[in-house]
Amino acid sequence: MKRRSLGWVALAATSFLFANTSFAQGEEPQPPPPEPPPTEPPPAEPPPATPPPAEPPPAAAPPPAAGISFGASTAPQADTGKKPGQPGAPAKTPEKLKWRGTTFVWGNSVSTETVGIGQDIQTRNPSYEMAFNLRPRWYVYDDAEQNISIRADLGVFKEFTNSDSTTRRGEWSFTDFRVQGAYGRDLAKDGDYKTDLRLRVPTIDFPTSKVSANNGRYFQLGASVGVGQQIPLAGSDQELFPTANGAFTVGYQHWFSRATTPTNADLDRIRMDPDGRAVSTDQLSAGAFAEHTVPLRFEAGVQIHERVAWSNGLGWSLFWKYKFNDSQEICSVATGCVEPERVNDPKRFGVNTLFTSEISVDVTKEFGVALAYENLSPQLGPDSQRRNIFYSPEARFFLGASLALDELYKTASGEQAAKAGRLNVAKK
Repeated sequence: MKRRSLGWVALAATSFLFANTSFAQGEEPQPPPPEPPPTEPPPAEPPPATPPPAEPPPAAAPPPAAGISFGASTAPQADTGKKPGQPGAPAKTPEKLKWRGTTFVWGNSVSTETVGIGQDIQTRNPSYEMAFNLRPRWYVYDDAEQNISIRADLGVFKEFTNSDSTTRRGEWSFTDFRVQGAYGRDLAKDGDYKTDLRLRVPTIDFPTSKVSANNGRYFQLGASVGVGQQIPLAGSDQELFPTANGAFTVGYQHWFSRATTPTNADLDRIRMDPDGRAVSTDQLSAGAFAEHTVPLRFEAGVQIHERVAWSNGLGWSLFWKYKFNDSQEICSVATGCVEPERVNDPKRFGVNTLFTSEISVDVTKEFGVALAYENLSPQLGPDSQRRNIFYSPEARFFLGASLALDELYKTASGEQAAKAGRLNVAKK
């Protein structure tokens, strides 16, 4: 467009110059014919009147780009197309990818017991697992203040040791497949201060893992709401420790299942019922499922560098188990029916605790690595003693790498190079 505009201006200027040259030549008066010399000086005659200017020759019509006149402004008087830096013609913003934020994660986890860290325990159960997770995102709506997206998480892992988490050593297994709707909105923003709302509804977990698929579960339905806060430290214009952030999230989850206890339709185990008869059952365990689960989580982190972040989390998963029927009598004894003794008002409430600490590094826009520590365990141990939230025999170390597939796509398609070129033109 720039080359074409300059060509139109040059053509208009050339036509105008030729037109003005003809106009100047047409204004010069023609000299009178020669006369014989007089015998005496004739009286002075008044100067001849200036003849009317001659019509200039027709000039080529200038193009509609603009006319240029000497001594006047050279700014175009007609639309010659938008140019970088021209008022009213901002550079075109690249369209955001609908699937931005999609990542592929390769992770490795090992129990602290396996690497010899932590307290000595009675029974050893070393564990090392490797996992691959695909976490796609699709933005349905997005503007400057709010967005709506659909997110998912599908993973597969391999257990290399002979731990109790799998049946066979080296076995591959899927994790539960999660799909959720996500809504985010900026509640307040002032410089480096930012408050945002995080809503996840619905959250659906499908029993694709071996454990969930074989205990009678159908799916889990849940939702959560959270608030995040960012505050400045050194400021976003500084390279080190620019900002810090925190968040609080509360949710609700419920598993839909065949029964209130774990069951497997393929199991055919002979048991004795309350009437003393041998019957075939599919019950796997005497423990009940959790009827209601309420997860709570606090998170806090600091941006150490543009590419380095440190985050920590504390969580409590509160759950209430199903209540069994308390009025079951046994009538298969010779002395008559009897109601077995049991614990009065059994406790159905329990808590699982969580502590996480992670350092993540963005090596490039497309590739990142992370080192993390996680302790997820029941609040009460097998000895009915309260455990430390920061450590238990179930604590694990994680080392992983992630690929930002959207950034990888933009780099491969040359969009980043094109964007850099547009910025360079704008700076000129």
